[in-house]
Amino acid sequence: MLDLESIELIKQLKARYFRFLDTGDQAGLETIFTEDVTARFIGGHYDIDVAGRAKLLKFYGYSFTDQKFGMHTGHHPEITVQGETATGLWYLQDIFINLEDNTTVMGSALYTDKYVRINGDWRITHTAYERLWEEIHPRSADIQLLVRPVKPK
Repeated sequence: MLDLESIELIKQLKARYFRFLDTGDQAGLETIFTEDVTARFIGGHYDIDVAGRAKLLKFYGYSFTDQKFGMHTGHHPEITVQGETATGLWYLQDIFINLEDNTTVMGSALYTDKYVRINGDWRITHTAYERLWEEIHPRSADIQLLVRPVKPK
């Protein structure tokens, strides 16, 4: 029998992950992960491995600033719950703006996550994606950016 309550709670967990990521909410991100979380992100020009919540939060803090930010959405989750653990496969669609090098990255990827229930709450213990496609565009001078999701520190 499907554990529909756990599946829904994991969907909400991943939704918070994307929201916290895109708004640079470090305190929120800390509530998403286990202390020993691992992560791997593979794209066109990068292959990043991170181990531990503190290191992952530092990576996100460097990657998402008032000069580098984006929109990440997860679609079509395939979640399997096995007692106190679960796995998830998500289809990612994202846009990432980097004002430091004046580019916009667009693409998609497949996220694979592992989850664990701790004291009744689901947490991400491993997250990873591998790009399906990725393209980088220079930002033209006539683009007006009116609002930014990550506030300056």
